[in-house]
Parts: sequence; C-alpha cells; structure tokens
Amino acid sequence: KEAAERPSLRGRREREDHRHLANSAAIRAEIQRFESVHPNIYSIYELLERVEEPVLQNQIREHVIAIEDAFVNSQEWTLSRSVPELKVGIVGNLASGKSALVHRYLTGTYVQEESPEGGRFKKEIVVDGQSYLLLIRDEGGPPEAQFAMWVDAVIFVFSLEDEISFQTVYHYYSRMANYRNTSEIPMVLVGTQDAISSSNPRVIDDARARKLSNDLKRCTYYETCATYGLNVERVFQDGKDLLSSSSMSHSTIAGFLNIDKMSHSSGTCLFCKYSLMFN
Repeated sequence: KEAAERPSLRGRREREDHRHLANSAAIRAEIQRFESVHPNIYSIYELLERVEEPVLQNQIREHVIAIEDAFVNSQEWTLSRSVPELKVGIVGNLASGKSALVHRYLTGTYVQEESPEGGRFKKEIVVDGQSYLLLIRDEGGPPEAQFAMWVDAVIFVFSLEDEISFQTVYHYYSRMANYRNTSEIPMVLVGTQDAISSSNPRVIDDARARKLSNDLKRCTYYETCATYGLNVERVFQDGKDLLSSSSMSHSTIAGFLNIDKMSHSSGTCLFCKYSLMFN
C-alpha cells in the first residue's frame, strides 16, 4: 500500500511544482507587460514634440493622457474587492459569427464584420439587486494556455452555414483540454445563423450540433441569429437568477450559464426565413 501511495504523492508534487513554475512565469510576464507601458507612453510624448501643428499636437497629447489615466486607474487598482467578476471567453474561427454575437449582446445592434483580433469587453449584470462585473474576452485565434487559465466559462461558437467553423470547435476544445481540465470549465455551444439563404444554405444539421454538444461534456446548445437577436440574450443570461450573491464558485458559474443539465434551444431567424422565401 505504501509503495502504491508513493507514486501518487510524487505525481501530486510534480503537479504542484509545475503549477508553481507556471504561476511564476505568468507573474514575471505580467510585471514585464505592466512596466513596459509607461516607457512607451513617454516615447510618444517625445515624438509629439516633432509635430509642428500645435492644435494637432495638443489633441494627440490629450488622447495619450486619457489612455495613461485609464491604464493607471484600471480595475486591478480601483475596483472594490467586494465586486464579483465573471470571466467569459468566446472562441471560434473568423467564419463563426462570434464577434456579431458579442456585439449584438452588448449594443443590441448587428454588425456583419468579424473582428480578426478579437476584443475585450465589460458589462454590468444585475442579479437579485446585486451587481456583477462581466468580463467578455473574444479571442482572435485558438485558445492558448493563458486564456485557458483565465476563463471562468467558455462559449464555443460556430456558423451553421460553415463546415470549417464547426470542425474548428473540436480543435479548439482539444487545445483547451491540453491546458486545463475541461470538467472545471462551464461551457456553452452556439450555432449562429445570421445569413442563411438558398444561396448560402445551412450545412450543419441539428443532429450533428447535438452530437457536438454531447462531445463537449453535454453542454448547453443554442442556435442564435445576431441579425434580429434570436436567443442572443439567453446565451449570456439564462440561469443568472442562480448566481450566488457572495461568491463566484464553479457551481455558481454553471448556474449562470445554465449548463448543469443538457438543454437545446433552437429557432429560425425571421430574416433567414425571409431570405429563404425570396431567394
């Protein structure tokens, strides 16, 4: 019995050592990033002296000062410890429609263009009178280790009109599994249908989408249409009444995203119906 326990203890120590090294590397990288900001800002101020037009020089200077102030007063230095956060990552390829999904949720409007570089967004959500800071990280590429360790929950997005975007979800999920135990991460799967028509038909049927959601540890699956907002709000907000007012535990996050049980919410966008009728 003792001989069997030794390898287990050795493995636990190795994991702890690996975690320590990873944390140390992340801390050093963050310090380097933080300390690089002001030297670059000072360089901009020096370059501004070469701008001969006084009005333009002052305008640029004011913008740089605003950027510097925003950096100095970022949430890590100013936000109360009592304000809970939820960190949600959005992943999918350029054809997935993820940027339109996020834009629709944040603004209530539709934009067709996909953002190659992704984006970072913040939104206040209120549950039972308690405010929460929702951090949304739209990744411009495949998930890396830093992203995997940052997220509290992940939304995988593919287009119902695009086979490659569908296969990309499998690839991205596998990458996530390389960096972190996926059983620790609540997940949502989204199939977008923003421009389905006779000339641009649906290629991913319901059965394949359901199988993918099962493969992703039986996560919730939604079909959305950012054009008219079908199911967009539900992707981010279903189950938010289950949020704890005191902590953001795994079970709380799962409640927020309503993924502890398999569910399926589909629908047909009115715009897509219209396009099919007249194409």
